[in-house]
Amino acid sequence: MCIQILMQRIRIFCLIAHTNRARLDSRFSTILISYGMIAFLVLAQIIMGCGLPQVILLDKPIRLYRVDASDSLEAPPLPPTVVAFAFPKNDADIIGYVIYYKVYYSSSTQDPDYWEDTKYFDENTYVGNNNEMQPGDAIPNQYGFLRIGEFGKSEFGDYDIRHNGSQKAVYIDFDPGGKGADGRDANLRNEPIIGYDYPVTEDNKIKVLARGFIDPTDTREATETYPGDKFRSFVNDWDYDDDDGDGYHDGDLRRGDYLLGNQPGQTLEHIRRSGEPFFQKSPPSQLSIRFVVHSYGRTKGNLLPLTSKPVYIGDITYSPVRDADRSRRS
Repeated sequence: MCIQILMQRIRIFCLIAHTNRARLDSRFSTILISYGMIAFLVLAQIIMGCGLPQVILLDKPIRLYRVDASDSLEAPPLPPTVVAFAFPKNDADIIGYVIYYKVYYSSSTQDPDYWEDTKYFDENTYVGNNNEMQPGDAIPNQYGFLRIGEFGKSEFGDYDIRHNGSQKAVYIDFDPGGKGADGRDANLRNEPIIGYDYPVTEDNKIKVLARGFIDPTDTREATETYPGDKFRSFVNDWDYDDDDGDGYHDGDLRRGDYLLGNQPGQTLEHIRRSGEPFFQKSPPSQLSIRFVVHSYGRTKGNLLPLTSKPVYIGDITYSPVRDADRSRRS
């Protein structure tokens, strides 16, 4: 409709110009200015009447560097084993938050992605026409991020963390028991837990987190420590497979694009299609786990899904890492 109106106004403008062509004498400048004003008013009318195309996005979560978003710069920072995000102020349409992760060689020249990936979650990276930062899972998917799972389960819900209107933030603590906070032995840590309040404890936790890949070769009977063919643990459950040489590693230790389409990795073929193993045949001396999150919701009228743009909320470093309790294949 807007295009039809525009074409109609252009035809009228051209007709007026043709009719007055013979009269363009010393008054040429005045007439030209008048026509310019007409063109401007027509364009303004079209813009106000039809509106410009708009993309409806939810507000982004806000990365927290301290316990509360209102804390001063003098307040102590969050511990290095905690990442957190605050809820956006305009949150009426938000249902929850989806969290993604990616495993790296930590701060190492061996892993160029560690330095490159951060910029993809910075809106200043996207400038120019048709170069808008994409919302939802588009960027995490493209750069090999995986969705967080829930410990003891093997399938995802519609969203990971519910938006609770009475709370202000979410905290993920990778050392809730305080056993490995000094970094000397990350394998002493308890499973990471997520909660609305800080510090996160068993009393206020939302859930215990797990990596988002299932090991299809894990046929052990489920126990409290190892839930069998469920999502892989973040603690004492890294499989490097340095004996049989078939190239199989944990799904999240491979390096490929568009990994989300292969989650949760129910078969070995799914995992192999997600890229070649990036890590070496022995555990790295140090690895880092990076986290990003976006808001998730639906419109009130037609219930169409809405998302925010993804936000990088921090890293957790494991040093050293070893496959402590998983037997080697031979």
